Amino acid sequence: MLDEEDMRILEELRHDAGRPVRAIASELGMRRSTVQYRIERMKQQGIIKRIVAVPNYSVIGLGVTAIVLVTYMPQKMKSQEEVAAEIAAIQGVSEVHIVAGSWDIILKVRGNSLEEIGNLVLNRLRKIQGVGQTVTCGCFFTLKEEP
Repeated sequence: MLDEEDMRILEELRHDAGRPVRAIASELGMRRSTVQYRIERMKQQGIIKRIVAVPNYSVIGLGVTAIVLVTYMPQKMKSQEEVAAEIAAIQGVSEVHIVAGSWDIILKVRGNSLEEIGNLVLNRLRKIQGVGQTVTCGCFFTLKEEP
């Protein structure tokens, strides 16, 4: 179970995991050794899955984002989870969610242009057995995005 100090440490790491432990400890008014111990414990317990870099997608040529809604067409040989896993392997697909409602799978995709995203949807995604209807929604602005 996480206590308030663990939650405060996690919040600091979510904002900038690259900061030195000493700086996080100072910000939180805690000892460096305590913060280091808690971070290591949370890693071992699987609370912290991994520490990642969050790129500036525009700078690296992936400044166009779209949300793609997908219906699953039941297949004898492929479950919805297998279809979602195949979709997840496509380069440019950054998130895959199996959901309830009118749509079965929701994706976040990135590319350097709307044309590139269109090619991904038309030439890769729609060719996967089990993918039914798709609707692609281009994003004008991203107001909040967390890793």
